[in-house]
Amino acid sequence: MELHHHFSHQHPLEFIEEHSLNNEKANCSGCGELVSGPSYSCTECEFYLDKKCSEVSSEINHPFHPNHSLKLLASPPYIGSWAICDFCDKRCEQFVYHCSCKLDFHIKCALFSKTIAENKVGELEGVSQKDLLVSSENGSEELEETECFACRKPVLDSPYISFDSRFYLHKKCLDLPIEVNHLFHSQHPLVLQFNSQRLPCQICKTTQPRGLVYCCSPCEFTLHIACVERPTRINHPCHRHHPLILQLNLKSLLCQICRKTQALSPAYYCSACKFGLHVKCVSPEPSIKGEIHEHPFTLFWRLVPFICDACGTSGDCISYICSPCGLIVHESCISLQPIIKRFPRHGHSISHTFILGQYEIKSWKCKICHEEVNSKHGCYCCSDCNYVVHANCAIKAYRWYKIFDDGIEETGELLNNSAFVVIKETRLGENDVIPTEIKHLNHPHKLIFSNDVKDDKYCDGCVLFISTSFYYCAQCDFFLHKSCAELPKKTYDWSHVHQCPLTLNLHADFWCLYCTFEFNNCFSYDCNCCGSDDNINNNIIRNI
Repeated sequence: MELHHHFSHQHPLEFIEEHSLNNEKANCSGCGELVSGPSYSCTECEFYLDKKCSEVSSEINHPFHPNHSLKLLASPPYIGSWAICDFCDKRCEQFVYHCSCKLDFHIKCALFSKTIAENKVGELEGVSQKDLLVSSENGSEELEETECFACRKPVLDSPYISFDSRFYLHKKCLDLPIEVNHLFHSQHPLVLQFNSQRLPCQICKTTQPRGLVYCCSPCEFTLHIACVERPTRINHPCHRHHPLILQLNLKSLLCQICRKTQALSPAYYCSACKFGLHVKCVSPEPSIKGEIHEHPFTLFWRLVPFICDACGTSGDCISYICSPCGLIVHESCISLQPIIKRFPRHGHSISHTFILGQYEIKSWKCKICHEEVNSKHGCYCCSDCNYVVHANCAIKAYRWYKIFDDGIEETGELLNNSAFVVIKETRLGENDVIPTEIKHLNHPHKLIFSNDVKDDKYCDGCVLFISTSFYYCAQCDFFLHKSCAELPKKTYDWSHVHQCPLTLNLHADFWCLYCTFEFNNCFSYDCNCCGSDDNINNNIIRNI
């Protein structure tokens, strides 16, 4: 019997020439995959190790991480003994190649990327090339959200290589140079490597946590692969007089496309005309389909002043048009919601419309800012309630709230929202019915209806004196105004940040959030989403 000692296990391991399919299925403790072929095992501990995993080097020098070596560990050195692989972005709980820079890789991920870095693709097993121009592979839909492991761009953007149907790499990324010289960092070459320092790109200003970047580690200067490939000089249809030059850290540049100013932003710039464009704005989408309109909107390059037909405000940047309908809109307005469900300030859903004149609106005043709404342009409205708001007012107000999609509006729960159950009722005339005996959710006994107002009684719901019809308990001193008994068990409050139903409760004592007074033994509406607030029962409570 051949025994083998491995650093990852305390007992000697027995060599198995072939793991039979008839045997119980076992996963390798090194890579986590199903064991097949030659392997080692400890039957006492049910520990299995594929022969290939047992033979991997305890330390490797990776071309994409030139500063340090990667050391093989039996498990990630963190609380919980797991990590996210910096190559495939998946959870790792088995053997890991680790660096103190907090880089972690599955065994196969480390060795695969090392082979790619050494340009030895021919040595890899299970490699198939897919040319998307001629491919009709059924599984392509699953790849729509898959990224190239090197440049982190969608893998379907160009021909790619797949390895074992797990790793994907653009064919063009196979030929990336290990070092490049760049105009923005002329003092040192930039080296292709993992972004172990999690540095942001100096051109697009975003941080790419996975994949490869070009980096000068001593200077902490990083560029994404796609940004390195970006041209430093372009001709642009928005500025036909001169070419635009890519420059870093321009102070307070007003972009002529988005009309926004960013401090120290990289941009394409014409110094003679003081004309600049943010890098991200240089190539806007030629066509955008939004839910707000039935047709797609097409990019209109000319920088001419216009009034946006979606929000009714002016614009002097690039716009998008719908030629069949004669509409012109801001790019940002294409993504407006066609319907805002249960708009907090109104209670009903409000709909966006480009043609307000189709509704019989009595007042053209915006219900939020109280300024006039131009009926020639888009806005939000509830036609049933004569409710109109500017598009920008609606979106600004809506963003203040935290909306909880509880389905109540769709199921109609609030339409059957009584806080009591009717036990007996009396008919008055043909249409009027009065519940004469009820069971309220906030009291254990039955309540009886009465019009006989005697003595000084106060309502246990609102703590005000009773002078009108009320319900009382024959077994204890409990009284409710008829109006308080009819309060809904759930309601919404547009002045509260959490737009989830507030629940009717009876509290011994609490501080009301709105009037700041302390109340004893009365009704309140509670928000169950505010458990972090420092008050009775850890709820935000609103006195009725």
